[in-house]
Amino acid sequence: GFHPADIDRINNREKWLRLFIEYNDLDLKKALTQLWDTCAWRKSFGTNDLDASKMHQEYLHEGFMFPKNRDINGKRLLIFRSKLYVRGTKNMDDVKRLLVYWVERVMYREEDLDQISVFFDLKDSGLSNMDMEYTRYIINLFKFYYPNSLNFIIIFEMPWILNTTFKIIKTLLPAKAVARMKFVNSKTLNEFVDESNMLTIWGGNE
Repeated sequence: GFHPADIDRINNREKWLRLFIEYNDLDLKKALTQLWDTCAWRKSFGTNDLDASKMHQEYLHEGFMFPKNRDINGKRLLIFRSKLYVRGTKNMDDVKRLLVYWVERVMYREEDLDQISVFFDLKDSGLSNMDMEYTRYIINLFKFYYPNSLNFIIIFEMPWILNTTFKIIKTLLPAKAVARMKFVNSKTLNEFVDESNMLTIWGGNE
């Protein structure tokens, strides 16, 4: 059986069901299949029982991934500081668990199932900071288990050396996700994040 918290969500949270239905363009059969698969994954992954004490403490606090502030539509930002993540130096299972923990904590526990925006800060990053295994995991997580959950995918200050990498990433994304990708720099970021929500490293006040 599924986790009691997810059964309760199915019975009492129409908002959760609507995420699956809208993502599947009102195809109820597809939505139900995805919901079933999601509940099975949530049970096996233990999503409802994740808390900070179960995370790799160094990863939790070193600042390569964290939620902070909001986008222009009031949606919480989940920020990835790419230059602080070097491919091959971290335990992949722990990094994956940390991602799920933050999505669960922000979207399910703090924001009442509201969408979030994923912010990839690529300033000063290079090829060693790009991890295709982890990137695929992020894409599949939102594609299969957190449908219709992203407001924007903000790509900040992408270096030219990563152009080819991002062309590959685009081919992995569903069309709906590609439409939400916004490539910005310090001059255009305010189209998606206002100054009061910008970190100082992006030219803001936070």
